[in-house]
Amino acid sequence: MNHEQEFDLTKMDALGIRKVPFEIRQIPIDLLYPGMWQQRKTFNDASLNELAASMLASGGNTTAIVVVPRPDGGFSIISGERRWRAAQRIQLETLEAKVGKYNYDQAGFIACAENVQREDLNPIEEASTYLEMKRIANLKDEDIAKAVNKSRPHVTNLMRLLSLDIQVRDALIRRKLTTTQARPLCVLERASQQRELCAKAIRLGWSVKRITAEVEKLTNKPATKVKASDFGADIRRLEQAISESTGHPCVVQKTEKGNWKLGIIASGDEQFMGLLEMLGVETDMDLEK
Repeated sequence: MNHEQEFDLTKMDALGIRKVPFEIRQIPIDLLYPGMWQQRKTFNDASLNELAASMLASGGNTTAIVVVPRPDGGFSIISGERRWRAAQRIQLETLEAKVGKYNYDQAGFIACAENVQREDLNPIEEASTYLEMKRIANLKDEDIAKAVNKSRPHVTNLMRLLSLDIQVRDALIRRKLTTTQARPLCVLERASQQRELCAKAIRLGWSVKRITAEVEKLTNKPATKVKASDFGADIRRLEQAISESTGHPCVVQKTEKGNWKLGIIASGDEQFMGLLEMLGVETDMDLEK
């Protein structure tokens, strides 16, 4: 994919970035240098060739890079090193750039904002980027979410994954475990339990529901008490069947008007999010409010 993030620097409130004046200039390729803020360590060769072909067809970079003047001459790239590397492959002479006198922290924040837009990021890389943005600018999760155009729950839930054991994080990096599968493991305080459950989940192909149930067994959470229905043995058997299917206590009732009500009880945020995923429901609702 060759999509490159176009930053509206005038809307970046963090660290006063939007107040820093910048100018659009055509910068010679040989005056551009990789910035110290680049978090990407490797660049896919095929992807660079594809981007280079796209830039050749358009006559240059349609998305401006962001740079800062170097004390000893030239410009350090804050955002857009891929475009610079691709431009070298097709021997472009200049690149369009937004030039501003950003300080070290401002440049680092902009670089993080670009990095999180990458489509090949694994959950741990993305979470680490959010944490770095938080460190640099001392921001709340909701402010980081606004800066990268994500939801606050998305940012918060991903950063929670950084508390997981290194082997579990490695499973996330290798795509052996999904974010929603790993999230219930955050409840476990012992790293050994996290590792053991992670290994079993991968080996046995456990669903989020099964992982959540196993976590609850290890944390010895008391079963949620559900008032028995007053509509006979058939209804109680139905409740039992639904509970076994979902892994959650439930209650089935019939109202005086003849309407049916089904209630499924989720104990805690993690269990509730697992239930929503099982039902195929996607939401960015803030569970902490």
